[in-house]
Amino acid sequence: MATDAKILVVDDEVVIRELMTDILIDEGYEVESAPNGREALKLIQSNPDFVVLFTDIMMPEMDGIQLIREARKISPNLVPIVMTGYATLESARAAVKEGAYDYVVKPFNLSEIKLAVSNALERCRLTSENTRLREITDLFNISEKIASIRDEDELLDYILDAALSRVDAEAGSVMVVSEDGELLKVVRSRGLNAENHNMVVRREGSISGWVAENVQPLIIGEPGQELQLGTLRRKFQGGTFISVPLERKTNAMDPMMLKSEGLPRVVAVLNATGKRNGGRFTDTDLKALSIVANHAAAAMENVRLISDIEENQREVVYTLGEIVETRSKETGQHVKRVAEYSRLLGVLHGLNNSEADVLRMASPLHDVGKVGIPDEILNKPGKLTPEEFEVMKTHAQLGFDMLKNSKGVVLRTAAIVAHEHQEKFNGSGYPRGLSGEDIHIYGRITGLADVFDALGSERVYKKAWPLEKILDFFREQRGEHFDPRLVDLFFEHLDSFLEIRGAYPETGEEETAPLEPAVEA
Repeated sequence: MATDAKILVVDDEVVIRELMTDILIDEGYEVESAPNGREALKLIQSNPDFVVLFTDIMMPEMDGIQLIREARKISPNLVPIVMTGYATLESARAAVKEGAYDYVVKPFNLSEIKLAVSNALERCRLTSENTRLREITDLFNISEKIASIRDEDELLDYILDAALSRVDAEAGSVMVVSEDGELLKVVRSRGLNAENHNMVVRREGSISGWVAENVQPLIIGEPGQELQLGTLRRKFQGGTFISVPLERKTNAMDPMMLKSEGLPRVVAVLNATGKRNGGRFTDTDLKALSIVANHAAAAMENVRLISDIEENQREVVYTLGEIVETRSKETGQHVKRVAEYSRLLGVLHGLNNSEADVLRMASPLHDVGKVGIPDEILNKPGKLTPEEFEVMKTHAQLGFDMLKNSKGVVLRTAAIVAHEHQEKFNGSGYPRGLSGEDIHIYGRITGLADVFDALGSERVYKKAWPLEKILDFFREQRGEHFDPRLVDLFFEHLDSFLEIRGAYPETGEEETAPLEPAVEA
């Protein structure tokens, strides 16, 4: 019965070692032997392929129970079987409690040995399958989580923490590669000395630089071993170490495109050092870390791409908003302030960061429907007639009609904002006379933000209101024009709203606006 299972036999008696070795070899197993526990540990340390350990209980220097404890630290999946005489049966049972899978009694019975090995190998197979299933499940969960993160800072933290946990490492870092590929900077670290935080190293002469340049993972075993990789020679003093590249996925099938864009193939390098159990990193650890790195690289590029798209989209939205405001003799700063007010109020109300960011990008288009309002009405310096006001009110429906068929989340949100920002909590607004929570929260938020900024800004038809008058108006309109909860949040965080107003002053205003600047409804 040939098998590739490797077995280690440990006994201080030569006769026992030779007998067990012969029996097992005859059964088709690969066998090595050791005269004591210390020699056995050396063999296990240097050879991770042992599946079964046969060990005597009573041995000098290190008994069988101690050997089992130490061997399982090095090779947790090793299946120990103890060998014992009748007089030490209780010791065998004690060994089983310490982690031994089974025991055989001297003098040996061939059928018992064969059964013990067969059972041990089946145990090993099931353990291996369960371990593999857990590994696959863990890696799937990690990759799924990585793919769901949209913030780069959050992503970097998760990548490093997940990687270190996965390979049971004490410390590690993520190093981002500069656009020219010449420098690597530590952007996240765990368990490293303070001087390593934000450390920058050159590609040449560093291990991470070699990994980035060659786009190859690297695993280093023993402390103090000499490393020679091409022109790189270095004494590595950090113990066991593992490093994998996060290879750029964009244009991965077209290296010439990357070259023409001047981009390095590796976006970052993921490092881990120091096994918590005192062991060394294995090829299994390297494969697991490489899988994490592969998903992380794609996620980093996606996050950056999404960020670029969102920034471009934000610029387009701001530009459209500014065009509308310019046409109505208002300023582009108004739409920026409304955007920031809306985001702040959204977060205070309970929107998550993603929702609040979308609202910030969408709210500048709240008045986009005004492009359909005639100039003589839009820019009339005095009060509108009832007929003119009815025309002006159509801008909410016009804005919605312009945006409602968009498939993008920002413009869909903008459609809601344009449609409902003129609704009032008491039902007296337009275009549909919605009331209370029938008005979408986006409309309620942007409506309040728009009025707050409009009251404090000079328009063709009015002067700016002083701050105290604005605040009195908001107190009066709590539950009438505005959602009372939003009004309460506005007053509770008034300083934050005033900071935003000061950060986006009108042309010619000081960057730190006074507490009583001009503002209207």
